[in-house]
Amino acid sequence: MGNGVRYDPIPVGIQCLKKCSSARPPNNKLYKGWILILTFLIYMTYHMTRKCPSVVKKTLQGNSSAPDQEGWAPFNETNGVKYLGYLDTAFLLSYAIAIFFWGHVADAMSLRYFLSAGMIATAAATICYGMAMFWNIHKLYYFVIMMVVTGALQGTGWPAVVAVVGNWVNKGSRGLVMGIWNAHTSVGNILGDVIGGTEAKSVATWGLAFVYPGVIMAALSIVVFFFLPTTPQAVGLPAPSQTNRDEDEERLIRSIQRGTESDDEDEVDPNSIPSIGFFKALFLPGVLEFSISLFFAKLVCYTFLFCLPEYVSTIVIDGKQPKNDVANKISSFYDFGGILGSIICGLLADRTGCNALVCVIFQVASVPLLLVYYVYGNASMAAQICIMSILGFFSNGPYALITTAVSADLGTQEAIRGSAQALATVSAIIDGVGSIGAAIGPYLTSLILGSGDGEASYDKYKNVFIMLMTASIISALCLSRIFVKDIMTLRHRRRRRASFTYL
Repeated sequence: MGNGVRYDPIPVGIQCLKKCSSARPPNNKLYKGWILILTFLIYMTYHMTRKCPSVVKKTLQGNSSAPDQEGWAPFNETNGVKYLGYLDTAFLLSYAIAIFFWGHVADAMSLRYFLSAGMIATAAATICYGMAMFWNIHKLYYFVIMMVVTGALQGTGWPAVVAVVGNWVNKGSRGLVMGIWNAHTSVGNILGDVIGGTEAKSVATWGLAFVYPGVIMAALSIVVFFFLPTTPQAVGLPAPSQTNRDEDEERLIRSIQRGTESDDEDEVDPNSIPSIGFFKALFLPGVLEFSISLFFAKLVCYTFLFCLPEYVSTIVIDGKQPKNDVANKISSFYDFGGILGSIICGLLADRTGCNALVCVIFQVASVPLLLVYYVYGNASMAAQICIMSILGFFSNGPYALITTAVSADLGTQEAIRGSAQALATVSAIIDGVGSIGAAIGPYLTSLILGSGDGEASYDKYKNVFIMLMTASIISALCLSRIFVKDIMTLRHRRRRRASFTYL
């Protein structure tokens, strides 16, 4: 890896557009808007393909009491629930392990080439999983292998898209901008439910729930290759500021107190910054604590991602159990709540500059909501949707903030002075550790639900919700030190502003 900021060559498609626009100077807002839209679509397709396995679960399991729902071997057998749990675990563990590796690879090469290749490979693996229906494959090892391969390739997305967005967005606006941008996760999940859920109704068409999202992802990779400028410098624009409003204010106060106009002594040539190693990145201030907190936050969110449609189909709402396609659509409201939660969480983080404080408040609020959802979620369809949406708001907010704005901030903090090489590495570490929790959550859920008669039921989910409440509490406790520091920082800023006003 070289030193300093990485300059990717300008994409061919952008070159053509620049020639068509003749002598017009590059428009920073236009480019930034395009980057946010394109990276949004990129990771939306990653999550759309990631949602496919959970959408087809009930169809693969089948229903012994319904002759027209025979399921798909080996998942319609006695240990079918456990087998599906093994697949979830295989996917998420391979993702968690591979993402550490992909972060280093993304740092060492063009992010555009990296993302294009990663999307094509991920799309191919997703399609191959669905082709098991057309090829009439019933061997468990085939599904395990495909889940391992798909999980590993899914890890190519996150470090790269966070690095690209971090290269374009100012630190002071990352919380709100990346909070809105992070809606790609929920939108991808919703599209996975809608596109996949339509084809997952029947055992004769379940494979198309993988094929269609895979084709969409492959098509988008072509757009990425020709139209994704990964840095502002590549199109002749300046790099964004790596300080927020409060940090700029602190520098101004220090400058006035010293009788100088600027803090030039703090400026460092980015091209003199060496690349950063894995362990140095791991022990940067805040990285380890936010990583462990994300471990438990993703355990909660991914348990819902993989198991929520199945849970909804086990409960009686308004006198009847929802069918598989209805359960998939109902579970989408968790993601709708998550979209709003990501935005509000990011906005609060921008306004306060205290990421840990905001995360802890949201995580603590989600604990009683988990209990309320389990106890009262089956009271009526309105209660189910309302409580699920509120729960999605509070549980997805911290997860989104840590994986986006926090990762970008920690990867461009003072300790490394905005090294572009650190961005993908730090993002990979935080999301990689979090993804281990994401793997453990669905696995523990499958063990809980697979106990006894092996059938998932509303009563068995009681222990699942206890697990999720415990994980949310631990996630908040992991940020205790930074939470206290944030409180002290807010008090310090108020005193400094008061004294500055007095002067």
